[in-house]
Amino acid sequence: MTDRKTLVLMPGLDSTGKLFEPVIPLLRPQFDLVVVTYPDLGSFNDYVDCALGQLPTTPGYSLVAESFSGPVAMAVMTQRMDQIGPSVLCAAFARSPLATMTQMANYIPSQVFSIGALGELCEDVYEVKDDDFSETQPLPLNVTSQLDGTLLKNKLTALSRIDVSALLPGISLPILQLHGTRDRIVSGHDADLIEEALPAVTRIDLDAPHLLLQTLPHRCAELITQHVTGRE
Repeated sequence: MTDRKTLVLMPGLDSTGKLFEPVIPLLRPQFDLVVVTYPDLGSFNDYVDCALGQLPTTPGYSLVAESFSGPVAMAVMTQRMDQIGPSVLCAAFARSPLATMTQMANYIPSQVFSIGALGELCEDVYEVKDDDFSETQPLPLNVTSQLDGTLLKNKLTALSRIDVSALLPGISLPILQLHGTRDRIVSGHDADLIEEALPAVTRIDLDAPHLLLQTLPHRCAELITQHVTGRE
């Protein structure tokens, strides 16, 4: 009997892992799953340490890092290169894609980051009203509506300082990079930086917004499975 591989799912800005809900049932038949969560932390290095503390103790697992967790995963890879297998970066970036806006977060009251104030922005950025995604569109706002404003503000402040681009040439793991061509957060230029710097990367562009795993769960699960297992 073949040993099942383990996938470590690393969440985006929500930090809860709840946004993996559409893709988890599609991955669970093939993999053992570990979902990383983040408490309210002060710096990017704190997030890296937090993720390191939740990794399996048995080598051979693979990372699936979404958005904010992309650079966290890249930093983790440099410290656990001998333990991690083929991994996936989904809607990820190496350098903060919204540096100016996120730098301003430190000077804005936490109340502004409530879902009431950011609801329309979330709908626009995540495209949760798009008819193409009617099966999953309630999920992003259901999750973001539960976020604490202070936590979101602190996360955006940490996000503004992220730049792990110098680490990329040293990451020799086979990486699958999934990028949405309609992503309003991570641009094609941001995706190019990763593709050009990683030594062993396969990039696939999908006709989707930032929330790839939520809007195209079946296609993403198929691509992840193929990459991690090496099966076509």
